[in-house]
Amino acid sequence: MNISSLLHDVTDRQREAITHVGGPLLIVAGAGSGKTRVITRRIGYLMSQGVNPYNILAITFTNKAADEMHERIQEFAPYKGLWVSTFHKMCSRILRSTIDRIGYTRDFTIYDTADQQNRIKSIMAELQLDTTQWKPRSIAGSISNAKNKLINPESFASTASGYFDLMVAKVYSKYQTLLKNENALDFDDLLIKTIDLFKNHADILEMYQDKFRFILIDEYQDTNYAQYTLTRLLANKYRNICVTGDPDQSIYGWRGADIRNIMDFEKDYSDARVVLLEQNYRSTKHILHAASSVIQQNKYRKQKGLWTENTLGEKIKVVACEDERAEADEITKIIRGLIQKGFKYSDIAIFYRTNAQSRVLEISLGNQGIPYTIIGGVEFYQRKEIKDILAYLRLSINPHDTVALERTINTPTRGIGNTTLKKLEDWAVAQNISLFQTIQQVDKIPEIQGKTAQAIRKYADLIVHLQQLPKSPVEHIIRQVIDKTNYLAFLRESGDKESKDRIANVEEMVNAAHEYDTNGFEGALQGFLEEVALVSDADDIKDNVEVVTLMTLHTAKGLEFPAVFITGMEDGLLPHTESRDSDDELEEERRLCYVGITRAMKELILSHATRRMRYGQTLPSRASRFLDEIPHKIIEKIDRTNRSYSFNTYTKKKVVDSETMFKPDYDTRSYRSTTVVSDSHDVCGENNLLSLAGGDIVRHPIFGVGRILEVSGSNEKASAKVSFNVGGTKNLMLAYAKLEKIR
Repeated sequence: MNISSLLHDVTDRQREAITHVGGPLLIVAGAGSGKTRVITRRIGYLMSQGVNPYNILAITFTNKAADEMHERIQEFAPYKGLWVSTFHKMCSRILRSTIDRIGYTRDFTIYDTADQQNRIKSIMAELQLDTTQWKPRSIAGSISNAKNKLINPESFASTASGYFDLMVAKVYSKYQTLLKNENALDFDDLLIKTIDLFKNHADILEMYQDKFRFILIDEYQDTNYAQYTLTRLLANKYRNICVTGDPDQSIYGWRGADIRNIMDFEKDYSDARVVLLEQNYRSTKHILHAASSVIQQNKYRKQKGLWTENTLGEKIKVVACEDERAEADEITKIIRGLIQKGFKYSDIAIFYRTNAQSRVLEISLGNQGIPYTIIGGVEFYQRKEIKDILAYLRLSINPHDTVALERTINTPTRGIGNTTLKKLEDWAVAQNISLFQTIQQVDKIPEIQGKTAQAIRKYADLIVHLQQLPKSPVEHIIRQVIDKTNYLAFLRESGDKESKDRIANVEEMVNAAHEYDTNGFEGALQGFLEEVALVSDADDIKDNVEVVTLMTLHTAKGLEFPAVFITGMEDGLLPHTESRDSDDELEEERRLCYVGITRAMKELILSHATRRMRYGQTLPSRASRFLDEIPHKIIEKIDRTNRSYSFNTYTKKKVVDSETMFKPDYDTRSYRSTTVVSDSHDVCGENNLLSLAGGDIVRHPIFGVGRILEVSGSNEKASAKVSFNVGGTKNLMLAYAKLEKIR
């Protein structure tokens, strides 16, 4: 390999990171600083120094990012044996060959989020818990948070406090037992079971330590405790670990990511080399200035001096509108103007804090004939017809997959209704056998006779037939499923207005299988199902499609667009209302705003409304405090309201002078933490402390009527977890919540 081809177009700091070979390395990579180039070139450099590709592991967070990284590596190092993967895919691959050591079989099923909630609902029914009062999604979230922290059901139960946690503990225990019986893992289990495997079987851990002698982890600020633990186990022997990330872009605390993993890397590896990548290649000076001015208000961060040689560019446009509809219409008009200036639809992205904000945007874009796509809606592999076919495929590998069996036993319709299914499930429990074993011996069940029993026998024969088919090529077995179930005829005869689209989706699935077979991916059908199970929202983004892209700010992470809109820049949306009582959560909201701003290359438009519809009521909105953290001299204000326009003054802050913003004025190898002090105050409501306890019924001025789940803290710090009929579960500070107790 020609080393000069790896290093001829890199900066001194990038070269330093690329050519570091032995020992731990922390690369603090600012937004748009060429991080992916550094990682891929570093892998090439390691191989140029004699490192076997077999001994390199590269981890990133989405399949799309992994594929891009793999393609770039292949350009200068077309070697096989290199693992470029997500954490979950890596763990799945390890478990496929070794999970039998911890009591599972290798044909295990991966349950996605919908499957997980399905099983939790069934457990809640068994425990006689009302799914309208206790949301399966909330329970699943609590279980996932526990797993991310490596807290097992027994430990969770021993520390549970409050009725909600006690209830979750019961569900958690039964849920894990059910997964084991069905030979299934959820996404979190992929990590946990790999850690269990490594901790309990030293020979397997050492085998993978010897295999992965050089480990590279991207987006390290987004790792949770389980991922951190897994990384430490793998790197412990050779300590050749390189992590890349940016604490200022840590935005997934709500799903378990722990910013301390990257902040404390030097404590974990005291001999680590630290390299700062501070030159931004993506954004104009004004956009970078806005981003830096916002993020410097955070106290818990590591100092970087982001700078760019790009042009000043356009000022940041801040648009004030009367309401969300006027905001959507104004965004549509600005998009028209961008198109006239030479931008393409694919150059433009609209970001928002919550998915619900997309509705009025869709209406306005549709009315004006502007093509758009939403990332994070109903993904292809979550559509009903696709889930049906996938369920048959899963059963062909793992007959104990109860979720798949319940989905397919009467799809297409066979005359096997819910009453019959309940009889089958009761028999399975009574005989202590699986549901599939039960349908195979349906003749022994006296309550099921005649045509129903015959239909069940035919269904059982169909599943056995599918199990006996070769699992490669994948296209063949999918065609067999479609043919043997008469699924296309079922769709045609359904009378569904969308039947043509559903048929087209099934045909597209055949195409996806053909592509999988053609590309020669490993694992045959099992590998295909793993690919499907681990698809994320960001993987849905298609290149070279002329549409405006709509997505949440969280989904936008890692992307870039010439023109970016961030909508709903209001307190209560960004920052989100649930972050106002926590300094840590407020700082994460500011990091989220920073991520959104730094996705923009040339144009950045920030919009807000003076009033917005929430839970059926039109309420006044206050412009986001983050807007006031952007220097006014780089802002172009566009006022579409009937009142005088002004920002709110939330903070007294240090504003970096624009003349010195874009050149480093210190030795960037002097790596240090910094604390930026801000003098801030919250806009508080009237003190309204009540004598409240779990089970009390209360009314909130916005969220309506709800039941208190638990109360914690005292005096001004007293808070309550409340389950509202409309608003879901909220954590509220009682001093500000204005709750009315209903007697």
